[in-house]
Amino acid sequence: MPHLLTFANIWLSFGMGIHAIIVAAGAGRRFGDKKQFFLVRGRPLFFYAASVFQKHDKVDTITIVVPKAKIRSTKRTIRDAGLNKISSVVAGGKRRQDSVVNGLRTLRSKSGIVIIHDAVRPLVTQSMITKGIAMCRKHKAVILAVRVSDTVKRVVKRRVQDTIPREDLFLVQTPQFYDLQTIRKAMKQADFRIEYTDESAILESLGKSVYVCQGHPGNIKVTDRKDLGIVERSLP
Repeated sequence: MPHLLTFANIWLSFGMGIHAIIVAAGAGRRFGDKKQFFLVRGRPLFFYAASVFQKHDKVDTITIVVPKAKIRSTKRTIRDAGLNKISSVVAGGKRRQDSVVNGLRTLRSKSGIVIIHDAVRPLVTQSMITKGIAMCRKHKAVILAVRVSDTVKRVVKRRVQDTIPREDLFLVQTPQFYDLQTIRKAMKQADFRIEYTDESAILESLGKSVYVCQGHPGNIKVTDRKDLGIVERSLP
């Protein structure tokens, strides 16, 4: 049967599309191991995040950024799991921003949307991705975040200095959504002598506007081993 040129193929042929970059290159020092490869229900943790993007009908391609030594085993996992939207597996850099740049280099599209997600947030949902894409089409730079609900204190050497008003404070999550041309330009203009905690901080440093899309408390980042139990209980 001849190959049918789908709408997604046509869209990509014009240099557009929606692409996901899953960052799985961290060393996991606080965890004591590379947590993105820790097995949960017999699968490495990154598999669960990748599966959500695999199933989303608006995501065209997925790139996974991993430590160089993990490229071969990651490709084997991808093949065995049938994650056929994953078009590239590339080595990460020393810092998060270096890993994201390596991921961006794999994208052939000249325009479109790139979604950047932490591999250790396996409970991301389809609806989070859908909402972020829709908002990114309008605003070009969108992050998921949840309001801070607890009282926040600034503390120095265990002594409280003051209480910080929490009304305007948010806890940032991934995925984050960017117009592809916007994030590429920002990466070129940013001062890479600085280590940025996420991509939105790079845009902020350049005076670019970043907008917030409502996240969810359940979209946890696996930080220590007790979080794995939460993930295992919460997976469908």
